[in-house]
Amino acid sequence: MRTASHRRHPALLVAVIVITGATLYPFAWVVFGAFKSQQEIFGSPLLLPQEWRWDNFATAWTTGNFGHYFANSMMVALAVTVLEVAVACPAGYAFAKTRLRNHAWVFYVYLFGLTLPVQAIIIPLFYQLQSYGLVNSRTGLSLVIVATAVPFAVFLMRSFFRDLPDAMVEAARIDGANEWKIFWRVMLPMATPGLLALAVFSFLGAWNEFLLALLLLTDDASRTLPLGLVRFQSEMTANYGALFAGIVLAMIPSVLVYVALQRSFIRGLSAGSVK
Repeated sequence: MRTASHRRHPALLVAVIVITGATLYPFAWVVFGAFKSQQEIFGSPLLLPQEWRWDNFATAWTTGNFGHYFANSMMVALAVTVLEVAVACPAGYAFAKTRLRNHAWVFYVYLFGLTLPVQAIIIPLFYQLQSYGLVNSRTGLSLVIVATAVPFAVFLMRSFFRDLPDAMVEAARIDGANEWKIFWRVMLPMATPGLLALAVFSFLGAWNEFLLALLLLTDDASRTLPLGLVRFQSEMTANYGALFAGIVLAMIPSVLVYVALQRSFIRGLSAGSVK
């Protein structure tokens, strides 16, 4: 068995290298292209730029109005992350550790939101927000993203809280702590990996949201970065360097958030998989 395993190892290594290369090729092309001229992008896509053209980023930031779009996306992403975590953590704890866990049907009714695609409610959703005056509003977009993402967020946090020891909860109750104190002082610190994993999911989902933003933000002043990137693409078909620079600017926050919270993200997703 050991000999066969060693024989298969080179083939597995080659497969990993090929898949990794195929995955990284578009990423490298865009990153290198952000510093190149139009001719270099198509003439030598994977070679380093002969001259690093930082002016592509300046063009994207100013001409493409990326500074404004970037700020809009950041405000929406941070608001969604805070609201989603604030709603999902107490709800997940309630479904996992309080008397609600004895009524599973309540959780399954709540979880029904996972089966409901956004496309099925997109038209009534628009008219409802219009009646509240929340169209062309970052607040309206943030609330809708939170509402559509909360079922999965609660499911994730419930799974994490269920794997925490019940003995800690019972000990705190014996000491006279109420449910809020148990959640805030005992359970929530222990659930930090799951909370951070949820925060990463929430931020990345809100940062990359396109369909809801396209529906609700028709005014250029309130548009987020994905919408701004589409508009910039239609205007910069003759300047791929500036277009690639805009794509790189849009990727930076996602990459930084994932790299900064990578360990906590993985720990949060793998929690409970091994007893």
